[in-house]
Amino acid sequence: SNMTTSRILNDLYDAGLLTCEIGGKTGRSKIYKRIGDPEYYRRGSRYLINPVRKTIYTGKTVEDVLVAGLEALSMISMMNPPKNPVRAISKERLNEIEPYLVKDKDRIADEKLTEIQVWCYDPTLLSKEKQVDLVSLALSLKEINDERVEQALEERLKDETWYMG
Repeated sequence: SNMTTSRILNDLYDAGLLTCEIGGKTGRSKIYKRIGDPEYYRRGSRYLINPVRKTIYTGKTVEDVLVAGLEALSMISMMNPPKNPVRAISKERLNEIEPYLVKDKDRIADEKLTEIQVWCYDPTLLSKEKQVDLVSLALSLKEINDERVEQALEERLKDETWYMG
């Protein structure tokens, strides 16, 4: 709605991510503009959260999902892929695979299962590729304390005009 849009624009302005000019015939129209790269990402990234809500495992092939996690990073960097495929789904799709979940920790460790990351939003909304978008991928990997992962991610991010490491 107009009220929601107005509230969001004001919040982005208050966060310093937009500039605002007052204009129009009545002098009451607001024209918002996004600040430039890479300052936009630097300021805005502190408001972004890890999209992964939980990780589950299944032996079933899940259709129409994006590659995520370390497998997605391996597709865009020199890192080797993990032993198990990693996919991202929205929490709304969880019901589809719930009957096929593997909860036995021994089976998870021993079998070649698909790791499913359940995201708080639909990962397909932001991606144009077969893997999750780069910003969401970086957020999902932020808590992994592995120097190789951090280095591969940093190498990939520094190629983006909006990123300032």
